[in-house]
Amino acid sequence: MLSRKPLHLAFSFVMALVVAIVSGPQYIYPTYGTSLSAKFGWTALENSFVSTACFVGVSFSGPLCSFLTERFGIKITLQLSAFFGFFGNFMLAQTYYGRLPSYFQLCAIYLVLTGFSSAAAYLCALDSQSHNFRHHRGMTMGFTSATLGLAGVVFSQINDHFFKNQTSDGQDDGGQSTYQFLMFLSIVTSIGMLLPSFILGPLPDLHQLSNNHNGKSIVHGDDTLVYQEIPSYSSDLDIDDDGCSSNPTLVDDDDQDDTPLLANNMVYKPTNYAYEENVAVEPYEPPTVSGLALFTHPIGLTLFVALFVVLGVGYVYLASIGQILQSLPTLQGSNPQHIRNTHVSIFSIANCSARALFGTISDVLKNKYGVHRLWVYWAGIIGLIVSQLYLVTFVSSSDTLIPCTIGMALVYGLAFGIAPAATAEFGTTAFARNWGILLFAPALGSQLFNVMFGALYDYEAEKQGVHICQGTICFKNTYLIGMVAGILCLTMMTWTIVKCGLYKRRLI
Repeated sequence: MLSRKPLHLAFSFVMALVVAIVSGPQYIYPTYGTSLSAKFGWTALENSFVSTACFVGVSFSGPLCSFLTERFGIKITLQLSAFFGFFGNFMLAQTYYGRLPSYFQLCAIYLVLTGFSSAAAYLCALDSQSHNFRHHRGMTMGFTSATLGLAGVVFSQINDHFFKNQTSDGQDDGGQSTYQFLMFLSIVTSIGMLLPSFILGPLPDLHQLSNNHNGKSIVHGDDTLVYQEIPSYSSDLDIDDDGCSSNPTLVDDDDQDDTPLLANNMVYKPTNYAYEENVAVEPYEPPTVSGLALFTHPIGLTLFVALFVVLGVGYVYLASIGQILQSLPTLQGSNPQHIRNTHVSIFSIANCSARALFGTISDVLKNKYGVHRLWVYWAGIIGLIVSQLYLVTFVSSSDTLIPCTIGMALVYGLAFGIAPAATAEFGTTAFARNWGILLFAPALGSQLFNVMFGALYDYEAEKQGVHICQGTICFKNTYLIGMVAGILCLTMMTWTIVKCGLYKRRLI
């Protein structure tokens, strides 16, 4: 039986990374998305619906995934994820091969299923991490999130080297390589989710009390109930009328890890232990912030809006990178597949690095210097605004697009590196539920900005009288609107920081 021994924790951590690496269909889609659009002749608007389908499946399935995790546990949820991950990719492969109807609505449904499977699997990995690595949640969740971001670079390079769409004599292979890649993806995804299902989950912390301990332990088989006196909470906690507690937020500590951020309708009650002969009475658990209370809390509402804007704009950039590159001039004789995979790889590497780096930075700033995680997010929104400004001002070719790809990926990774750890501070027992709710934000944001991108792209292509729009005007207006959204989001986050007094240093 696995327990919280260092070796077992390391094994659990590795299995969580395995789940993460196959749980990023939204980052893998740009690798083959252009091939689907070209084969089936989709318009830019139709392609926008299909390209966001994975992300919609990931985000809108949040409450369902959290229900499955809480109701059936991590093992069964991962096994269901393995089935749907295989099914979605398999059906898409058969559609591409010509065995199934090629309606873009059906392709979107298949991709939604892959998104659902990956969301459920990834939530299981995060849930396992939140319980097993309480003192370093930001770091462990950041690394798990970073591995998810690596899915793009790993599978894009596999596609680039082993599934080339040109034969050795430079002729097109008729789409055979894309079909093989989709079949490969379905098999690897299912295996990567099925095997860790037997490992992941909260690891028990088993202790034996010595005879000279002031208390008694009752042993039933492998489980040991341990008496431990925990002091009651002070009854004079200062809770502001604006819903922000004036006390420090959650301490990432192994002994006290479930104290959440307080909303204005949450009340602390003292935790008491009862001592009777050979009887242990379970302690009262502190209240958690969840459901509608999450949106009445200024930090919870701000997190939702920030995820809506940052991840919405960021994912539109990734999903439409093929169309952006097609609208820009490239060197004669260059391979479009290679250029596209290069940008997907760059995005994935920067995204991965940002998740691990900023998750760890937020831990250090919070635990050592008393700086709230929201400050790191605040800096990321400034980066989003600057990246879009560069895109609409200086980009004129695929080469000049590289700095924008890096900037967008860093901000995108920062958001996913910070948000799970910040969500856990509303209570670990409600983490799966809260994270599922917050995932609605990027789903709505990606849909809004992607439909906007497709409509404006088709409008410019129509004006030019072509199917593939040419020039920066094809995407310029979308990201000008994105800049305005970023400025509004930055204003709201600044308001929350001031309202909740997060500009004050709070050492723990």
